[in-house]
Order: sequence, then C-alpha cells, then structure tokens
Amino acid sequence: MSSVPISARKPPNASLPGTHGYASLLSISNTPRLGPQPNSLDHAVSCATHWVRMSDGRRPDAMWLEAGAMMQKIVPRAEWVRYLRKIRLDRGALVGREWFEVTRVRDPAGLPAGDYLNVIFVAHYARALIYETVSLAPGSSGWLPVGYVIRPIQREISFAP
Repeated sequence: MSSVPISARKPPNASLPGTHGYASLLSISNTPRLGPQPNSLDHAVSCATHWVRMSDGRRPDAMWLEAGAMMQKIVPRAEWVRYLRKIRLDRGALVGREWFEVTRVRDPAGLPAGDYLNVIFVAHYARALIYETVSLAPGSSGWLPVGYVIRPIQREISFAP
C-alpha cells in the first residue's frame, strides 16, 4: 500500500490571497445567516392566522387590502366583502380554531405558475365545523394571502346497531 505524502496534497482554498489554506474551514463567515426568515413555514402560519383573525373581527376590507395584488386583480373588493359577510352569517360565532396542516401547491389552476402554500385550520363555529384554507404566495417581504376558502368537515357515520 502506497501513501501520498502530506506535502503533495493541495490544501483547500490555498489560492485565496491573504489566507491560510485551512482558514476557510474554521471561519464562520461562510455559514448561513440566521434571523428573520420571511418565507418560513412559521411565518406562513402566522400570516394566515392574522388573516383569519381579521375575518373574525369582521374586517373584510382590511383582509382585501392586505392580500396580494394577484388576489386583488382577480377578486373585486366589493365582491370580497359580500363573500365574507355571507359566510360569516352562515357560520355564526367562532368557538375555537387551530391550524391543522400546511401543504405546498405547485402551479394551481387560475393563478400564475409557481409554488404556493395552503395553511388549513380546523374551526368550530356556533353552527358549523369547517376547514378554513388560506392560500399564500411568496412575496419579496414574506407570504401574501391570495385566497380564503371554507369547506365543511364531514363527520364520520356510525353504523353501530
């Protein structure tokens, strides 16, 4: 078995002026910077939670204003306000809500191609148990809401005699 003398090995980054060959291995300057991550999953859930709470506060105008420009172009403001008021009347008062799932959606129909997130909540209202889905698109400063859909939760049917 032959061995290669250490002096024959090329040290990493030896050609960088002013640095020792192994200095970059010990440096933290090449590590990713930690701090606010505007497109993180935590931020997505926080953004979606903020948005559904505006619905709870009966602030459809504020929801529309905070939505992404993409949604504002597709859904006129007056139509959005009517939609939110109707579903609020049908559900009754909020009893409780918790986020249930975050799913990635690629190239959804009716929206520009790209990756989106759906944050899904289970919400218990006085007259309904529903899934609330807030669709989010990535923006330059974080996630932007681009849709809000509700659907009933189907209860299991018991066939016990």
